[in-house]
Amino acid sequence: MHWLFKLLSLLPLRVLQLIGAGIGWLTFKMSGTLRKRTKENLAQAGYTDEQLPEKIGRNTGRQALESLWVWYRPAETVLKRVSVTPNAQKIIEEAMTGHRPIVFMTPHIGCFEVLPVWLAANYYEKTQRKIAVLYRPPRNPILLKIVGQARQASGIEACPTTISGIKRVIRGLRNGHTFGSLPDQVPSFGEGIWVDFFGKPAYTMTLPVKVARQFDAVRIFAWTHRDNHGWTLDAECWDDELSGNIKTDVQEMNKRIEDIVRRMPEQYGWSYNRYKHVSGTPPCPTSGEEKKK
Repeated sequence: MHWLFKLLSLLPLRVLQLIGAGIGWLTFKMSGTLRKRTKENLAQAGYTDEQLPEKIGRNTGRQALESLWVWYRPAETVLKRVSVTPNAQKIIEEAMTGHRPIVFMTPHIGCFEVLPVWLAANYYEKTQRKIAVLYRPPRNPILLKIVGQARQASGIEACPTTISGIKRVIRGLRNGHTFGSLPDQVPSFGEGIWVDFFGKPAYTMTLPVKVARQFDAVRIFAWTHRDNHGWTLDAECWDDELSGNIKTDVQEMNKRIEDIVRRMPEQYGWSYNRYKHVSGTPPCPTSGEEKKK
């Protein structure tokens, strides 16, 4: 399977995106569960455009295959397909050449695999600051080996979402490195709390907020927008002081993710089971119950 992925990555990016769009569209058409969840999540956020779900299906397929291209292509090849907004360049440059650790929060928009590659290629050699990225290990042992190894590169430390992986993240931040998280990924039991996401309680990870406060880290939301040439990287700082109340701070994190998603809803991962009940957690509260607390 490793060689199959590697062979696929040799195709031009545009070809992979076209194939991915076709696979995504077909999967969306054939899977009633996926279709239902996408539409429900869109409705929860107030979107009623009947054309939007199919666009999202195609973009989900694009994201899956273009990730292979990013993993297996040389960094210099990937960088030719990435443009950066002036605002993002300024924010990231100031943070990476500073002395505080950094927590990057990258929602499931565009191709979220691009940021670590771009960051390491542009800053690792001159700053020696690595970025640790957490990934959920697949159950399939073949995929487990591929996903872990594919993300590893000079300046990038891929850490599984295990106790040992989180310890590596913390050790890196303590030593002034950076941490890249997917803040809208459903965490495992004990690693999140229930807060609203688009007006509905979602079990939300607390790690980015906790480590940012613990290490007085710079907090940066960073994401990519898929366009004709490849991707455009954008970013914004979360400069407001953290309150120290974990529920308040995590809710604010979700609000900021919502704001980013609304700028490009067609490229967000709406088919993801964001509101699922995590085994071992207490019953999901209603939105109204959350607000009364």
